[in-house]
Amino acid sequence: MNDAEQIVVKKGDSIELEIESLAFGGKGVAKVEGLAIFVERVIPGQKVLARIVKKKKSYAEAYPLEVLRKAPNEIEAKCPAFGTCGGCRIQNLEYTDQLFEKTRQVRDLIQRVGGFSDFEVPAALPSPEAFHYRNKMEFTFTSTPWRNHPDDEDQPFGLGQHIPGRFDKIVHLETCYLQKPVMNDIMNFVFAFGQEHKWEAYNNKTHAGWARNLVLRYGEHTDEIMVNLVTKTYEKEHMQVFKQAIMSAFPQITTLINSINTRLSDTAIGESEVILHGPGHIRDRLGDSEFEISASSFFQTNTRQAETLYAEALKAAGLQGGEVVYDLYCGTGTIALFLAKQAKKVYGFELIASSIKNARRNAKAQGFDNVEFILGDLKDVLSQNVDRIEAADVIVVDPPRAGLHQNVVDDILKVGPKRLVYVSCNPSTLARDLKLFCATDYELVSVQPVDMFPHTTHIETVAQLKRIRKG
Repeated sequence: MNDAEQIVVKKGDSIELEIESLAFGGKGVAKVEGLAIFVERVIPGQKVLARIVKKKKSYAEAYPLEVLRKAPNEIEAKCPAFGTCGGCRIQNLEYTDQLFEKTRQVRDLIQRVGGFSDFEVPAALPSPEAFHYRNKMEFTFTSTPWRNHPDDEDQPFGLGQHIPGRFDKIVHLETCYLQKPVMNDIMNFVFAFGQEHKWEAYNNKTHAGWARNLVLRYGEHTDEIMVNLVTKTYEKEHMQVFKQAIMSAFPQITTLINSINTRLSDTAIGESEVILHGPGHIRDRLGDSEFEISASSFFQTNTRQAETLYAEALKAAGLQGGEVVYDLYCGTGTIALFLAKQAKKVYGFELIASSIKNARRNAKAQGFDNVEFILGDLKDVLSQNVDRIEAADVIVVDPPRAGLHQNVVDDILKVGPKRLVYVSCNPSTLARDLKLFCATDYELVSVQPVDMFPHTTHIETVAQLKRIRKG
C-alpha cells in the first residue's frame, strides 16, 4: 500500500491544515502524509480548520470552517463582497505573492501535464494597474439576490456577479473594484432604475422574466463608454424611457444598446441588437493602433496589459518583414494588426461575424493592405482555405479556454510553420496542446506568463515553439 492509501481521512472529517500553495483555479493545497488536499477560499500560509467534502484515492477536497492562523502575506480585501462574489478570489493576497503563485502554477502545469522536464518559466509580468483595469464587465439581474447583509435578503431584485459554482445564485454588488468608478455609478443607476420601474429579472430555471444582463465597456485610451442592456424581448416604450433617463444622468455614454436574447442558455450575447444611441460600438487603442469594438466582439479586457501581452507575442513571432502569418482566433484583429506592421502578409481567422466586421474596418481605417480576415469555424475553415492562400511562416493562436480542437492541431501540423506562437488564457490546456505539437514536429523555446487579471485566479501565457522536423 502507498502512503495515500494508508491515510485515514474520511468525508465529513474536520481537520487542521497548513496551506502550502495555490493550485491552478485558485484552490489551496495542503499535504497530509503525502495526500494532497485541495481547499476552497484559502491562501498560502494560512492554517485552517477544514471539513473534508470529497475523498478519492490520490487526493481529497475540503472547505474551510475557520482560519486558525492568518498568512504572513495576507491583507484586507477591499471589496465587501469578497469571499462571496466569484470575481476576485485572491484579493486578500499581496499582489507580488499572487504573481509568484501564478508563475508557479504555469511552471507546474508545463512540467506535469506537458511533460517538459526542468523547463524554467520566468516570473509573470505584472499588470500596470491592480484595480480598475477591466474595460468590460458583465452583470446578471436576479429576482433572488444573495446579499451580504441579512436585512436585505427579502429584496426581490438584484444585479451582480455569480457565486462560484452556482449559476442560479447572484451576489448583489454596489461596487466592483475591477472596473472604473464611473462604471460603478452606471451599474447602480441601472439597478435603481430597474427596481423603480419594477423590471422582472430573468429566471434561469423557469425562464420567466425580462431583464437578463448589463454589459459595460470602457475605452481605456478614448474614455468612450458602451452600455448594453440584455433583455429577453425588445420593449420599445420601456427602452425609450430608459434611454432618456440614463443619457440624462450620464451624457458621456457614447453608445447605448439593447441586445435581445431569447435563448434559454445563460449568455450575455444577444441574437439581435437595437442601437438606442451612438454608433453601436466604441473605439480603443493598443499601442498606436485604434480598434472598433462592438457589443459581442472579443477585445482583451485589460487594455494596458494587453499591450504587454501583444509585445511578447510579437517578440516570439520573430518577424523580419518577409513572413506570411496566420492569426487564428483573431477577434477584432488586435494581434493581426500588431503583426502586420512587421510582416509581409497576415491572414486572420475568426468565428464571430461581428468581430470580423470590426477587424476589417480596423484594418481599413489604419491603412493596412496586407491583412485579410476570413470568417468561419477554425476546425473547418483553416483546411478549406490553406490551398488558396500563401503558406504560413508563422502561426499565432489565441484560443478560448478549452484550447485547440484536434482538427486545428492537425491542420497546423500540416501547414508546418517555422514558428508557432501560442497565446493562452488557460495554462492547463496550453500544456496539453504543447505536448501534442512537441511530440513530433516542434520544440518549446519559451513560456512567458503575463498577468492580465490581478486578484483573480486567471493567468495569460505566451509560448514560443520552433519547428525542428523538416518535411
